[in-house]
Amino acid sequence: MALAAQGLTQVLAEVAEEHKAALLPRLAPAIEQTGLDLLLALHGQSRPFALNADEVAINTYLAKAGVPFQRIVQGLRLIRRHWSGSLLDLADGHQPAAERGQLVREVTEVVNEFFDASVDAVIADYFTQRQRLLAQRIADQRIMITSVINGDPVDVDAARRTLGTDLTGHHLGLILWLESAGSSPDPHGDLAQALREVAAALGNPALLTLDTDRSTLWAWATSPGSGPRLPDGLPQTLRGIANDVGIAVGRPAPGRDGFRRTHLAALDAYRVARLTGRPEQVTVYDDVALAALLTEDPERGRWFIDEELGPLAAPDRATTDLRQTLLSYLDHGGSIARAAEALYVHRNTVVYRLRRAEDLLGRSATDRTLETHTALRLAKVFASCPASGAGPAPGRPG
Repeated sequence: MALAAQGLTQVLAEVAEEHKAALLPRLAPAIEQTGLDLLLALHGQSRPFALNADEVAINTYLAKAGVPFQRIVQGLRLIRRHWSGSLLDLADGHQPAAERGQLVREVTEVVNEFFDASVDAVIADYFTQRQRLLAQRIADQRIMITSVINGDPVDVDAARRTLGTDLTGHHLGLILWLESAGSSPDPHGDLAQALREVAAALGNPALLTLDTDRSTLWAWATSPGSGPRLPDGLPQTLRGIANDVGIAVGRPAPGRDGFRRTHLAALDAYRVARLTGRPEQVTVYDDVALAALLTEDPERGRWFIDEELGPLAAPDRATTDLRQTLLSYLDHGGSIARAAEALYVHRNTVVYRLRRAEDLLGRSATDRTLETHTALRLAKVFASCPASGAGPAPGRPG
């Protein structure tokens, strides 16, 4: 079919060299079938329009290769222009001459309608393919990330192809969440904007992200050097972030195991932040590492507090002041003067409170010092959360 052969020549001239070998086996039959369908339409035998199998295969290849759909439309326009010209030339030679005008109008109308339908179908199918490929890519990333987090054996090269991230680099795990996703018209956009600001503060390392639910975003900042570091004063740097966006930051770590460890550290920081009502917008794992360890099992943590502190675990304000004084005293190596300075009270107040705390403990503050110190720290973490639980669990992929 001469029209199909000429159309193929014109389209191939516009195809990038790296795609020709893959497309040529499909282009020839696709263009030939398109020509046959157009001839049927010209003879009044058109049927509901649909892309043929070769056209769908071409769309799938180009969508996967990331070729813009405008290039496909451009190819259709080339064929349309050439075929329209050839068909109108034939119409101009039609006999009798009196019928030529009507024939030209009919040919023009049929060709225009046919190619308009072709363009619409190609664009719709292209975006369907892109959405399918995107959904598949996200699913593959979830599977790969889950495997790494679970500690399963993962091929580094396969991970790079799937995630676009070099697992041999240095990683910093991040978790961003919205306290009230329902109040935001675009929770994903809010989290993405917050992440961009965090990335800018970190020097714009490569980012890998994973949405776990509507209000939670996991992210990894990866660099090939010594690793992304958290600048001092990050909360001040990120003042532009909406107040209801929380950020939990892991500990930088290298390699495939580091990708997993920094994420688990960020999850721990997230858990502590939710547990304590997020007193700071940015919760850094290094600042809450002990609290994270001690609150891994909240129920047993509360038991430990009650068993070690006894009446000193009471939630009233006066007993809370006694606990805070004893904690400061132990934090400062048993120095009354330094504890008083840290609490902004007179040393005699510290002495009095220590005596009252020991009365409630039923023992000296120097007995079971490690257990007492740990219970006091744990009580401070739990003080701002309800006794019924440890707050919402972090999101999970999948």
